[in-house]
Amino acid sequence: MATKTSSPDSLPVVSMGRLIRVALFPSAISDLFVGIALAHLSGWPKLALPWLLIPASLGIYHGAMALNDWVDRHDDARTRPERPIPSGEIPAPLALSISLILLIGGLMWATAAGPIAGAWMLGVAALAVLYDLAGRGPWLGPLLLGLCRAGNLGAGLMSPWLIGAVDRPRAELLWLAVLYGTHVFFISRLGRLEDDEDDAPLGDRPTRALRGVAITRLLIPVVGLAVLGVAEGTEGLSTALTLGLVLAAGLAARGAYLSLRTLQRGAQDGWTRGSVGQATGQSLRGLPTFTGAMASIGFFLGPTCPSALLWALGGAWLSGKLRARFPLT
Repeated sequence: MATKTSSPDSLPVVSMGRLIRVALFPSAISDLFVGIALAHLSGWPKLALPWLLIPASLGIYHGAMALNDWVDRHDDARTRPERPIPSGEIPAPLALSISLILLIGGLMWATAAGPIAGAWMLGVAALAVLYDLAGRGPWLGPLLLGLCRAGNLGAGLMSPWLIGAVDRPRAELLWLAVLYGTHVFFISRLGRLEDDEDDAPLGDRPTRALRGVAITRLLIPVVGLAVLGVAEGTEGLSTALTLGLVLAAGLAARGAYLSLRTLQRGAQDGWTRGSVGQATGQSLRGLPTFTGAMASIGFFLGPTCPSALLWALGGAWLSGKLRARFPLT
């Protein structure tokens, strides 16, 4: 139920930030940054066009977040009246306009990078909008979210081809995007269980989802070896790539250990909605270290991946600070 109204000239900054989930922007940037870094291991892109995919991603990501709140405004009025639209801080028509402006603006940035880049990001935007409008099922929703994040990382991985710098894409790199999307799928499954997707007992469903979160983390160096090791040729792995894979394995193992420890505690004590919520929050906070572990594979191969890793880790810290000011719920 709306408790107050606001004119566009007096919109609270905090409410606007909450509407578009501004606290999550470091994660959206990290997807593209890590992807671009892995696609340009030996040095920075010679053209500026790949970097246009970052504002494209931000527009689509935050536009979809605002659209999600607009679609959920009636349910939120009953269950979460403090959110920007039902509270009256952001009028519903304005929220929809903001969403459309961001989505269209994101697609314009992508098209400026190249027509193929525009088509790719249009696909990502379509998946995001489909999730907002119809992705409420316990399996369809997580699948669509996983595809969105895979497409976001994939845009960076395919950036040389998307901007027309090369004639053929390095399609093998997309296995990293598939792994990332699968990881997000399992986190989203946890989130559905936290939100009472049905009236059935939780049973071991959180255990299975959290096990998937841990396993996909442990697979980062394995997939990295399969994808980048092939490019090393038949003479064996270089020292630089070997060291990067070891670093990636260490970061991945740390994240998997935290997930497995939470899994063990939940299975022993019995899962509750509260403990599932804690597991979901832990997994979401670990997303930057997931992409950071991917970036660390190329840490010793050139300047791009160390920068992407620093952004992923620093972005996680920044996101935490922003959440204190712009809560996600």
